Amino acid sequence: MSYKISGWIANALLGYAARKPNPTFEKCVETQKELLLSLVGKASRTRFGVDHDFADIKDVTQFQALVPMRDYSEFWEKYWSKTFPILDDVTWPGRIPYFAKTSGTTTGKSKFLPCSLDRVSADNKAGLQVIIEHLRSRPKSKAMFGRYFMFAGSPNLENLGDGIYAGELSGISANERPFWAGSSRYYPPNALAQITDWNEKVRLLSKDCLDKNIRAISGLPSWLKLLLVRVFENAPERRQQLREFFPDLELIVHGGMSFDPYRNFFNQINEHEHVDFREIYAASEGFFGVSDQIPEEGMRLISDSGVFYEFVRLDEFYLPNPRRYWLQNIQNGVDYALIVSTCAGLWSYVVGDVIKFTNKDKLRFKFSGRLSQTLSTFGEKVLNEEIEQAVSTAASSLGYNIDDFCVYSAFVDDKKSIGRYQFFIETDTTDNQAIKLLAESIDDYLKKTNSGYDTRRKNNLGIVEPVVNLMRKGTFEFWMSSKGKAGGQHKVPRIINMQQSAELQSLAQTRQTSASGI
Repeated sequence: MSYKISGWIANALLGYAARKPNPTFEKCVETQKELLLSLVGKASRTRFGVDHDFADIKDVTQFQALVPMRDYSEFWEKYWSKTFPILDDVTWPGRIPYFAKTSGTTTGKSKFLPCSLDRVSADNKAGLQVIIEHLRSRPKSKAMFGRYFMFAGSPNLENLGDGIYAGELSGISANERPFWAGSSRYYPPNALAQITDWNEKVRLLSKDCLDKNIRAISGLPSWLKLLLVRVFENAPERRQQLREFFPDLELIVHGGMSFDPYRNFFNQINEHEHVDFREIYAASEGFFGVSDQIPEEGMRLISDSGVFYEFVRLDEFYLPNPRRYWLQNIQNGVDYALIVSTCAGLWSYVVGDVIKFTNKDKLRFKFSGRLSQTLSTFGEKVLNEEIEQAVSTAASSLGYNIDDFCVYSAFVDDKKSIGRYQFFIETDTTDNQAIKLLAESIDDYLKKTNSGYDTRRKNNLGIVEPVVNLMRKGTFEFWMSSKGKAGGQHKVPRIINMQQSAELQSLAQTRQTSASGI
């Protein structure tokens, strides 16, 4: 697609953004209700629809009474596994052409989530909203007049037979780009995008991406930072500023993990806020949110792109029959487990994420963490969001930049039921004094923000002060690469298990000196 046509599209989008503000809360509630009934109607003759009397459903309450919540394993065992990869009219009408292969954790098995063409279309519509929000904020932006650098995983898709393919969501998106996106606008070219050796890929991209009229970049914050550090290293004589290397860059789209630990680094290289940063919430299950204001205010839930949302209070989630909320009755400041029904055949599906609305009237929310990544070894119930904030706040207050980190919790005295947190932190300092300072600062933050942690920390009643292990630069990249989990949508798990902790302990001993905060 020529830049002239891209410019025409940008002007059309700008006009649309100026004329049509985001819908009101009441409108979004009505949209969600209509969307659910539309999804149910389309899937009424599928196997799942027949099993759950979709033909009789007339409202949200009836849907919730007839369709129980399920996680991936339940869908896989009852509906998907027997005929996989061929799913014809099983949970969504027609044949499923794609499966989004999840990254899992560093030890977990990948999942294969159905991805219909309706889902692809809905994602494209949601993706367009990112550009619209950018243009609302910066109406003079020329982001559409150049290339979009998608720093993602491999675009290669695995042929499962019968015209069915599986791969990372970025690969599916690349294979089904909308007409307005074109192919010439995207970077990198196939020869570079298809490189499977992550270290080699980053090395080549860091040199090749310059002078390519890059106007927008997207990716995970941790990998974007790695790429930009490599770019800066290739020209040490230049100032480490985005505008020095990408003079036409106007937009960076990030998501998939908290931006907070990396905010200080990106602020430092974004002189005069030259580049607009937009967070998105795009998961293997659907495209759920986009930031429409400053980053601290979170993202806005996308209500009209093929996803019906339900919410279960985190403090009720593990009850036998927890209440299921939807947009009509959500509240601010409550941690909710996210449940979705989609145009790819997910029905009251437990995503495994936790979110919190900060302004329900504007549908603005923040990602709080994963159900599986809540620290409660000692009954304290510390969310992933609180861990992220504790580490990023501590590092920022001390003037350090975080590359990556994770935490492991375990008992140190089983008889007395006393435990501690052990942090593995890769930062830009090797000063052993930082170990003590980081441990104290993280501890102070958690005591102030989480009453469960604070109660157990008093007089070392259940938790003693944390341990910090400083990791040499590149350790996490090395660790992830050793597991075949480097790059793309793969990310360092924030909360790790005993085996992962042992692996990192070994790396800490061989690559860097470690010490405790006590």
